[in-house]
Amino acid sequence: MNCHLLVRNGTRSGAFEIAKVISDYEEMRPVEWIKVYNLPDHVFFSHAQHVGAGGISCQECHGPVEKMDRISLADELTMGWCINCHRTKHVNFQNNKFYSEYKNLTDKIRKGEADSVTVENIGGTECMKCHY
Repeated sequence: MNCHLLVRNGTRSGAFEIAKVISDYEEMRPVEWIKVYNLPDHVFFSHAQHVGAGGISCQECHGPVEKMDRISLADELTMGWCINCHRTKHVNFQNNKFYSEYKNLTDKIRKGEADSVTVENIGGTECMKCHY
């Protein structure tokens, strides 16, 4: 359920559409999703990695979802689009235990040898991170 465990009412769509998802979840019925973003079968994507560990908001990839009655395609999530983000997106190493294992990079930031780390610096452009 992710967001909708907390968000039970939308500013534009009200509670009606969200209530359908919650009802299916609570009744243990499969939700009948209409897929908006289709990635190839050989691509792995984890919302947990991006939202949980990365701290990325829904709007960064999906546009202003809080203003949408229904989710629509905001960006074509192409490989180039993702790679560009991974090359430029700064990783928040402070107060984020997920990144504590990157001791070398953490030390460089602490010592002032680096002012930031991008996703690319922690392997975010390695093929096998997203392809299998």
